[in-house]
Amino acid sequence: MALVVAAGVLVVAPVAFAATIEVRPGPNAIHKALRSAHSGDTLRIHDGTYRESVAINKRVTLRGVGGRPTIDARCNSRTTFVVNRGGFTLDHLMVVGAADGFGYPPSEIDIENIGRGTVNDVIVHNTCGPLGEGAQYGINVFGTGPVVVSNSRATGAFTDAGIYVGGISDTGGEPLRVVNNATFLNHQGIIIENSFGNSIIQVANNNTHHNNIAGVGEPASGIFINNSDGVRIRSNTVQNNGEFGVNISAGSDDNRLVQNTITDNPVDLNNQGSGTCGSGNAIGSRSGNPLTPCGWRHSATPRALAGTGVPAE
Repeated sequence: MALVVAAGVLVVAPVAFAATIEVRPGPNAIHKALRSAHSGDTLRIHDGTYRESVAINKRVTLRGVGGRPTIDARCNSRTTFVVNRGGFTLDHLMVVGAADGFGYPPSEIDIENIGRGTVNDVIVHNTCGPLGEGAQYGINVFGTGPVVVSNSRATGAFTDAGIYVGGISDTGGEPLRVVNNATFLNHQGIIIENSFGNSIIQVANNNTHHNNIAGVGEPASGIFINNSDGVRIRSNTVQNNGEFGVNISAGSDDNRLVQNTITDNPVDLNNQGSGTCGSGNAIGSRSGNPLTPCGWRHSATPRALAGTGVPAE
């Protein structure tokens, strides 16, 4: 209880405390726990398989414990998690089972039109089939504020992208961060699309490789920057992807590539935008417009250059 003194009167006001809710496998176990949870609560999801699709509409944390629990929509929904409330965290989970045929392009985790949130240490995997059957996106982030996607893995033939970020116009002075992830065996690894204005987007320390399966839209690539300005692409390893390592479309301007290793792709960098700069990168083959220097030099040898045999620029 909190004690508040107002106009000489002692007032007793209640204080809300965040609760921890233990969740174990059972019919709609996560849905039931969320229904009873309050904003600020933590749901400890114990190891096992949860056969359900879940809507998050409260400011809560879902954290896997005792192993890596699997949440499986069983190909009966276009999403496994759909997030409708900012301030959420998903941590240490495996998320599978989103399928085509239920409306808007399917995603294992769909995050749209919220302020902030975190996806950390999550594995998303397409388990519902190829193009026209399974999920197009592993993690879909659309129209949000400074969401963080970190230390996660997106694989299993997502037919658009393992991680998609689009429609970002204002992150409130804080960065939206896609960092320390692995994306592989998809059509494209990471897409940043239709994002500009007051958005700050950082794509850093990701390993995106062997994204070369058939899919929708643009050619298979490790990282695709489409109609987006000012994206900061730093210290990524982008190798052995289908057509392009990093593909920057016309209309994507003033982006920054710093200390990346972009090698062993059919075309390592395709830069069709203008004003994009590069410093300390190891890049092999190129097409499109050259990079201009970013205007500063790092004092140490870039990590990205070690052992590549490709000169820094």
